[in-house]
Amino acid sequence: MKLLWLTDLHLDRTDEKRRESFFRMLRGKSADAVVITGDISDARLLPGHLRELGQVCSPRPVYFVLGNHDFYGSSFDDVDQSVVSVCKEQANLRHLGQGEIIRLGSHDALIGHRGWADGRAGWGMRSFTSNPDYNSIRDFRGRSRSSSFGLMEKLGRTSGNYFREVLPYALSCYSRVWLATHVPPFTWAAFYDGKPCDWQRQPFFSNISAGGVIRAIARNYHGRHLTVLCGHTHSPAAIKVGGNIEVFAGGVSPGAPDIQRIFSLN
Repeated sequence: MKLLWLTDLHLDRTDEKRRESFFRMLRGKSADAVVITGDISDARLLPGHLRELGQVCSPRPVYFVLGNHDFYGSSFDDVDQSVVSVCKEQANLRHLGQGEIIRLGSHDALIGHRGWADGRAGWGMRSFTSNPDYNSIRDFRGRSRSSSFGLMEKLGRTSGNYFREVLPYALSCYSRVWLATHVPPFTWAAFYDGKPCDWQRQPFFSNISAGGVIRAIARNYHGRHLTVLCGHTHSPAAIKVGGNIEVFAGGVSPGAPDIQRIFSLN
């Protein structure tokens, strides 16, 4: 069993020539399933790009979560509805975060949830870093700074609650669980321009609400292994947390989609 990992494709920023080159590379790779950890496109072009990815990877299943950029130009509800429609049309597309535990082999399973930068790390609301989400996603527009941070925290905690429900059962049934999310759940995996993310950017580059839940649960499952796949920062990272958590953050330039890694599940 081979799992091909993609993240932060930003296909809305690619020209047709580059996109076709990337699709040819995908067709030529030997893998049994594909997982994408967000920022596939923007809201307007996302349905079309998801269809293309499904067709290019067919018959292999494509498991994906959305990232913040996938909602740019629209709202959470509208994008989620459009994704439901696309997944009905393209049978091999699977939007993670609906309570599923995907069996990848005798010992491996996949779960996922989009997650969100929850604004709780680093300087929190005192950070002076600007967040383009506030102007680009309808649900954030017109909110005060404190209200925007409140929504970020709510979204981050939603993913934490999701993992609290799903992860224990997955770890009790499988030796290795793969967890797909968009924002790094640990500040140690959040890098910026190749360096550890500073405190002013950490609120927008990590989801410690989810990280706290993940770490607390994994601690209770000695002998089980959890691999977290994430993106968002565009800076690669590979870290270990505790004794049984491994975190990989993808590194790719926006508009230059590439394969992050192909994992062999033995």
